[in-house]
Amino acid sequence: MNSPQKKSVFVLSQLALIFFCATMSSGIYAKWDEERDMTTNGKEELVYYFKTNEQGQKLVLDKYVKRLIFIRPDKFYKRSIKQIKIDGVPVDVNSDPFSHYPEQTAIVFENKDEVLKKLFLAKKIEFNVLYGREEAVSTFQIK
Repeated sequence: MNSPQKKSVFVLSQLALIFFCATMSSGIYAKWDEERDMTTNGKEELVYYFKTNEQGQKLVLDKYVKRLIFIRPDKFYKRSIKQIKIDGVPVDVNSDPFSHYPEQTAIVFENKDEVLKKLFLAKKIEFNVLYGREEAVSTFQIK
């Protein structure tokens, strides 16, 4: 092979390696399902990311208000969430139930941008949900 052919083979092999790495790394990130919704005026389309666990509970990642929404259809509407674990790392949070949708609880955190990034890349999210004095754990596996 002459010099220009060697350079071409080298460049093509480097491009193939970059393409291979890019396609493989996309599988590393957590997969959230997407839900699209139109604004009330119908001018904008909003994209929300969500995950549903085996118990039928739903977790919505609201990137617009920078919060999580925990949805659990049950008879115990008075619930509070003080801490979540993102891939085993505890994060202190505050929760606030929606008055018009009692099965939904908004979860907010202090460092919103950092926590949202961790949530988007998380593989496992755990909640300690308090119903008065009773505690339940909700787990979401994100694959």
